[in-house]
This record gives sequence, C-alpha cells and structure tokens, in this order.
Amino acid sequence: MTRDEIIGKLRAHEADLKAEGIAHLFLFGSYARGEADAASDVDLFFDYAPGRAFSLLDRIGVKHRLEDILECSVDALTRRSLHPMVAGRAESEAVRVF
Repeated sequence: MTRDEIIGKLRAHEADLKAEGIAHLFLFGSYARGEADAASDVDLFFDYAPGRAFSLLDRIGVKHRLEDILECSVDALTRRSLHPMVAGRAESEAVRVF
C-alpha cells in the first residue's frame, strides 16, 4: 500500500472517524517518509475533538477501527501521547489526512 492509498482510504471514512471524536488525523513514520517496506506498520496520530476525553479503551477502539479500514497493522496514538523524544520528528514529518 502506498502513502496516497492510505490517505485515500482514511479520507473515505473521515465523517465516521470525526463522529467518533477524531478531530484531526496525521500519518507519520516510514509511510509518510516514503520509506515503508512489507514489514512496516502504519503510524498515525490524532487530535480528539475539543471537550472530548479519550480513555485508554477509546484509543484501543480507534486503533482497531483504523486497522479495519486499512486492513493492516496500525500504531495509533493521540498527539498528546507521543513520547517527547519522538514527538518533534513525528510532527515535522507528518502528513495531514484530515
């Protein structure tokens, strides 16, 4: 799967994902850099809608939903949960999905 295919699949589900509380979704990592190979997972981070709290169970649900859409392994994090040592790089290479 290519970066553009990932973005296209996710954008096709934008309304549903926003209804689930995802305000913004970003692709980062090897797919965003164009360096993915067959062993790569899809790295995504998201901002949740203002006023909406996300529990650990909510984040797990989002991860499974994204895996269902993309039909592959996904690492899905909130922007706030990005580790400080990788947050800067993740945000600088990120491609906004919506």
